[in-house]
Amino acid sequence: MSSDDYERINVVDEGVDNTGSESIVEDLEALLDDNVRLYFPSGKYYMDEQIRFTDFENLWLEGVPGETTIVPASADSFSGEARLFKLGTYYEPGDYLQIEGFTFDFTASNTGSRAIQAQVNECCFYDIDFVGEHDSGTWGPMEVDIIDPEGSGIIEQVRMPDGGRYTRNTSTDGEPTVSTGPTGMLMSPYHRGELRIRNCEVGPFPDNGLYVSGNEGRVIVEGGEFYNSNIANIRMAGNGSAIRNATIVVDENRSPDENQPGIRLDDGNAMSVKNVEIVLDAPNGDAIRSTDAVSSATIEGCSISIASGSVNNGIVLSEGTGEIAVVDTDIEMDSGGQAIQVRDGSQPVVLDGVTVTGDASGAEGGREAIRVDRSGTELTNVTVDQPGDDYRRAVTVTADDCTLAGGTYESTYYPITNEANGTTIRDLTARSYDGYEAVHLIGGYSDVTIVDNTLYGGIRDDGTSNLREEGNETPE
Repeated sequence: MSSDDYERINVVDEGVDNTGSESIVEDLEALLDDNVRLYFPSGKYYMDEQIRFTDFENLWLEGVPGETTIVPASADSFSGEARLFKLGTYYEPGDYLQIEGFTFDFTASNTGSRAIQAQVNECCFYDIDFVGEHDSGTWGPMEVDIIDPEGSGIIEQVRMPDGGRYTRNTSTDGEPTVSTGPTGMLMSPYHRGELRIRNCEVGPFPDNGLYVSGNEGRVIVEGGEFYNSNIANIRMAGNGSAIRNATIVVDENRSPDENQPGIRLDDGNAMSVKNVEIVLDAPNGDAIRSTDAVSSATIEGCSISIASGSVNNGIVLSEGTGEIAVVDTDIEMDSGGQAIQVRDGSQPVVLDGVTVTGDASGAEGGREAIRVDRSGTELTNVTVDQPGDDYRRAVTVTADDCTLAGGTYESTYYPITNEANGTTIRDLTARSYDGYEAVHLIGGYSDVTIVDNTLYGGIRDDGTSNLREEGNETPE
């Protein structure tokens, strides 16, 4: 959609103040109409109540990047609900909306209204800055929903680096008050179409950084940086939704921050996390968690590092999560906890080409780097190197009919521990740094197959019935 076919209206020429000394609301509302292209020259534009415009065909709002600034009134003098622009609703959406080249200035105390709430069929938001902390205890800076299931939108180079304050630490003068605090970038349950979020910067917010709160639409994150938000830095839902080439960092914990995971996959099928870097320097939550409403997902080409500190996990596939593949992903674990947890469920899980390194201890959060509690899980060409203390293990299998094929497993304590029936271990190398056997078979299980491996120290078998063992090398 191009604006070139429509006359460009200079709002200052039409009487809109750009000195910041008086409200622009009344004069700007008079200019809003279908197929309007409004240009905001350099300056400051003061707003003390919401502008609402719905059911429009096309609307363009154009500023000068770095020079056109919207300044909201403080929450105690703002009139009505704490929004600046409400453009479209789910029942009267705008058809097309484009906003670019604005700075929303929340640096003054007790400011933090929602700058943009857009419910439209198509949109483009480009080069927008939100500066200053949202500190009035109300909504976060941006909500965007594509209402038409066939519609699409782009949010590109939108930056909100200063995050928001917890409501408990604000004056709560804004309307309405939110219980925890603002969300950075929100897609509500009314979102139905496809929205691409490219090269944006979000965080730290108390109630999620980027939050897709419904499962009817699709959201694709491409690039960008997300950091230090509580609940989740990216919380994703929707069939086919994806996160690609993004960076997620947690390097600061504010006193109310109780859980700051990197990514939370909430609901959907064919979801994807690809080429994402997650750096937890101040770990306070799992790197990636998939809930039981996710029916299928792929995690591929990711890099995760978790520094020492409290107990945290790398990738957690919750009980009931559907079919998941973790492929060519590196996890550096220096924190107590497990690099990968595969909890119980009926759908298959594949770990292929995964590498786990680091000095994690076995003292807290589970002794093993990888724990498999789901039947039929396959580990192919997995590398685990965990030389940490307190009886650290490489992998523990507690579910039936799992396969470990290829790869290398090295750890302080028994690298491979089996507490299940029907396990197959083949074509791999396993070694304990402290001289324990390579494989520990807990007694009372049956039908275990161990063939064609290099097992330093051999096998400790506490009573496995129907054990098949052949072709193994057992160096001391």
